[in-house]
Amino acid sequence: MRAIEVGLRFLVQQGLRYVFGIPAGSINAVYDALLDIPELKPIVAKHENSSGYMAGAYTRITGLPSICVASSGPGATNLVTPAANAWKQKLPVIFITGSVPSGKMGKGGAQELYAEPIFASITKMSRTVLDPNQLPEILAEAYHTAISGVPGPVHLAIPIDIQMTDIGERELPVLPPTQQPTMDLAAAQAAAKRIKAAGLRGAILLGNGAKASSDSIVQLAETLEWKVATTPRGKGAFPENHPLSLGIYGLSANIKASEYLNGNDHEVLLIIGSSLGELATSNWEPRLVANRELIHIDYDQSELGKCYETQYPVHGEIKLVIAELLDQLSADIQDKSYASEAFIGLGEAAAASEHAEEKWNTLSAIRRLSATAPKNARFFLDIGEFMTYSIQNLLIESGQEFDIDINFGGMGSGIGGSLGAQLAEPTRPTICITGDGCFFMHGLEVLTAKEYNLPILFVVINNARLGMVYHGHMLQYKRCLEDFSQERVSIAGVAQSLGLRHAEVRSLDQLQGEHVQEWLSHGGPVVVEVIVDGNEIPPMGERVKFLQGATY
Repeated sequence: MRAIEVGLRFLVQQGLRYVFGIPAGSINAVYDALLDIPELKPIVAKHENSSGYMAGAYTRITGLPSICVASSGPGATNLVTPAANAWKQKLPVIFITGSVPSGKMGKGGAQELYAEPIFASITKMSRTVLDPNQLPEILAEAYHTAISGVPGPVHLAIPIDIQMTDIGERELPVLPPTQQPTMDLAAAQAAAKRIKAAGLRGAILLGNGAKASSDSIVQLAETLEWKVATTPRGKGAFPENHPLSLGIYGLSANIKASEYLNGNDHEVLLIIGSSLGELATSNWEPRLVANRELIHIDYDQSELGKCYETQYPVHGEIKLVIAELLDQLSADIQDKSYASEAFIGLGEAAAASEHAEEKWNTLSAIRRLSATAPKNARFFLDIGEFMTYSIQNLLIESGQEFDIDINFGGMGSGIGGSLGAQLAEPTRPTICITGDGCFFMHGLEVLTAKEYNLPILFVVINNARLGMVYHGHMLQYKRCLEDFSQERVSIAGVAQSLGLRHAEVRSLDQLQGEHVQEWLSHGGPVVVEVIVDGNEIPPMGERVKFLQGATY
């Protein structure tokens, strides 16, 4: 049996189901082996960048590691961006790149690249495999490294001759026990004691790491009667129609959230599952932590105290820590019931209801999508001007999901990511909101969605410019090059040429609930081009301040 086949069969044994990537000479032994391993299904993308985003989204949603492969040379360098994205998001994606034959290294082979050091700073492990007999064990080591402790991506460069070498019949490697973070019980109990002492003078800020514990966090917030905000990546960790919801804090913050968290009505801030970076904290806003004590819960110990002095750092799996807090608090605090009407203070997001007189622009289109989306929809956001409106105005209710790769912020990540999301949860409606700039980078992945019959609704906001770049530049420099804009291209026409169901929307009348329902019931991908002028200034002022150096 070839060495690569033994390694792939080991990964199948661990529950892996997809290989994302693009075939090429130096990696084709993987694709040939897949003919004999039906449990592993290839998802062939149109660009290696996109395949990495697909793998990352699939892994984040399922919790299962995924495989992403590319050729040596340009294929490998195309995986650097999604590998860095997986590194930022702590996703256990296994990146495999091909290489020229081991005996020809250094001789100038076509597409030769020493990839190991390139991936070293953005993975937990990056190695070149030079012994075919060790390949299965090294692949098992890479898998174990990816999932152990704080998860993260790994990378192996495997020369084509090493992949193809017959190593005979081999037993599959056996994994050592997986190491996972243990809860600091004493720290959790100390945090519970401080929470009790604060009474009603507390607030909660949720990051992306809180999403897996959403139900228990709702119970905790209701028990404490503490108001809750989320970071942009944490959006969806707490239902935004809940009476205690403040909406978003950070980039494109809801006014209610900023006023409350920067105000003086609480003495304790409970932070759950956030690294507290620039976009989560409005450029590390000093008022967020002024005159109050911080309780910070995270499964990655390195995040605790990294950005702000933290009086009560609690390390451990978030679900277990929340359960411990609830156990400690339940003896002294009676459960509260919040069956009242939805909280009115979300400002723009609460305005997602339909208004016939509303002006047609990006903001009104986003609000209408929010109002008409299914109650179990997953919104997968791309990067751009529309993103700032969406963070602020999509009202994510209980049962809905929200995803965005905002920390690394690769344009087009939402398009590829939505394919991985649909594969992860085939029965959940997926709505990808992207822009014309992102579409021109990775838009042909809509054809990949067609080829694999993935029923994704791609909503493309077309303002005929790089909107976020244009407005950001104008806010910062008061002028900008004409090159930031371009002649409008019919994206619906592109979709038509690809044989895809498509629609062109120029008014709210063309974006009604029945339209959204019809598009989502099509059974395959649908591209909806939303044509707007895009002259309004998006809610991105905090980002511009950061770029101006105001926080340095």
